[in-house]
Amino acid sequence: MSIVTFKFLLFLFSSVILYYLFPKKYRWIELLITSSAFIILATGFKLFLTLASAVVITYIFTLLMEKFPKHKKKFLILSILMLIGMLALFKYINFVPLTLNTFGRIFRINLNFKFINLVAPLGISYYTLSLISYIFDCYYSTIKREKNFFKVLLFGSYYLVLISGPITRYNEVKDELFNANKLEYKNIYQGFYRVIYGLMKKLVIADALAVIVTTIFSNYKTFTGFYLVLGVILYAIQIYNDFSGCMDIVIGASKMYGVKLPENFDSPYFSRSLSEFWRRWHISLGRFFKDYVMYPLLKSNLFVKINDLFKLKFGKKLGKKFTVLLATFILWILIGIWHGVSFKYIVASGLLPWIFFAGAELRSNLPEKINKKLNIRTECFSFNLFRMIRTTSFLLVVWFVVCSPSLGELKSVIKHLFIFSDIDLLAKLPKFSVSYMLLIVLLVDYLNYKGINVFERFEKQNLIFRWIVIFFFITIILIYGHYGPNYNPANFIYGGF
Repeated sequence: MSIVTFKFLLFLFSSVILYYLFPKKYRWIELLITSSAFIILATGFKLFLTLASAVVITYIFTLLMEKFPKHKKKFLILSILMLIGMLALFKYINFVPLTLNTFGRIFRINLNFKFINLVAPLGISYYTLSLISYIFDCYYSTIKREKNFFKVLLFGSYYLVLISGPITRYNEVKDELFNANKLEYKNIYQGFYRVIYGLMKKLVIADALAVIVTTIFSNYKTFTGFYLVLGVILYAIQIYNDFSGCMDIVIGASKMYGVKLPENFDSPYFSRSLSEFWRRWHISLGRFFKDYVMYPLLKSNLFVKINDLFKLKFGKKLGKKFTVLLATFILWILIGIWHGVSFKYIVASGLLPWIFFAGAELRSNLPEKINKKLNIRTECFSFNLFRMIRTTSFLLVVWFVVCSPSLGELKSVIKHLFIFSDIDLLAKLPKFSVSYMLLIVLLVDYLNYKGINVFERFEKQNLIFRWIVIFFFITIILIYGHYGPNYNPANFIYGGF
């Protein structure tokens, strides 16, 4: 069930009404029923049982950690291996034949290992990480273990976060998921505003651009040169409006239940460095890998020994940098693997970001020295604009690899970057529907970047003005949005990861 369909909106509003009709004490049970029904309708009962079995593993092993604290590290490792094993089974089972076939092509051997068609449970990439974070938090005693199995099941299966995240932590959502949330009108209309705004970003901007981007990169030998550059720029706009639009719908829908979810975006394209961009893009994923992969790695006995060795060989300052770079290399490769069973994603979402990060770390204070020597003012608009453009340029390299049909064809796509095309595709670009709505998104993001919460400011306006704006967005969606009986809604990009 796509969340950009009328069927989903009907499901959502019906569920919200039922939620507030339930006795306050048992409203979390309505959320559990709704989540279970959504998953079963979307993927079937068998795949719902797969999710439930992951929750069973989580519940049993956190119970064992509490009962037998002397062995809790063993239970931690075993439970995480089991959850990752389930994720690997459904998501990465074809990685082995893919790797073997790829190496076979390199050595001109036709291995032709067959792929296994296995349907993955809805949101397995997201709920697995949420459950792992819960296990870690129980292990470190930062939270108390939830004794009610069905509440753990609701945490792991809350249907709105299974679509494309955010990756939630138990401590962030437990109170609003399980407490008796009161019916507050502001939660309903604030959530509704956010859903409408997200639908506009997805249906009017992202899906319109998806047609152009797909046309260009699936026919890159025809649409060469300028069009490939245009395609990757449009993809940068598409993926942001697709993913952030999904987050707006999810966060807004959750708000209608009175459940506040963590923000997953913070005006990323206004970032002045790549490290700042990754702090603002898919915030919950970066936070998970930082807190549950990178920090434990750096604190492990192995990395303490590696750090001592690097300090001995390269000095204290440089040795510490090399240790951090090694940990971040593992982190970025895992992020790349998380994005999909393809070497393309390992390179684009893992290796390239790490190379850019390593370059920034190793360059030391060279840019500052150059700026000082050339007397360049760094605290002015023009310099900040330059830094934003520079950051975006690096990101376009990443998006270019993602847009390429495969890593094997990347060389050919790069070659066609330098071939002139005389085909006129510009006339087919959407005009009003994208350009004006994009300006609104840009303005909202810029104001948020400057610390002005647009949704809070909007709420303070007169009721008539607010509804005029909402009806304007609804009208734009109805006129320019991509939907209808003959329209197959494009899946959310991050829903496939």
